Amino acid sequence: MMEEEGIVVEAQGETAKIRIDKKSACEGCSAALICHPEEHDYVDAVNLAGAAAGQKVKILVRPEVYVKASILLYGLPILVFLTVAVAGKILALRLLGELYSDLWAFGAACLFTGITFMMIVRYHRKSRRRHAYAPEIVEIL
Repeated sequence: MMEEEGIVVEAQGETAKIRIDKKSACEGCSAALICHPEEHDYVDAVNLAGAAAGQKVKILVRPEVYVKASILLYGLPILVFLTVAVAGKILALRLLGELYSDLWAFGAACLFTGITFMMIVRYHRKSRRRHAYAPEIVEIL
């Protein structure tokens, strides 16, 4: 589970905007020595605890949400790229012969991967309304 502490900047209905101190967010990061982020970061979270502006809260990203989002964002495009590249190579060899078959396979893989990313963005916009991948405020500190 990914837990963070932050301060509610704004609360509207069932969502809240949380300011997270980068120092606490960067403590466990392996890139902390070379990365120099801004002092604060902001995240929108589902306000299950009913927090109000100015309160310190604990937010949580559940492991299953983190895994699903990672597979959707990284696994699916890689799978599409590799599948279309192999299928494109086979199809190009049968239809056009050896000449430029790698180029056709690469072009088709890039095209379908781009389409996949556009579909992921569209899905993300729809799931945002349902708060499917949003962190949750679990405790007021």
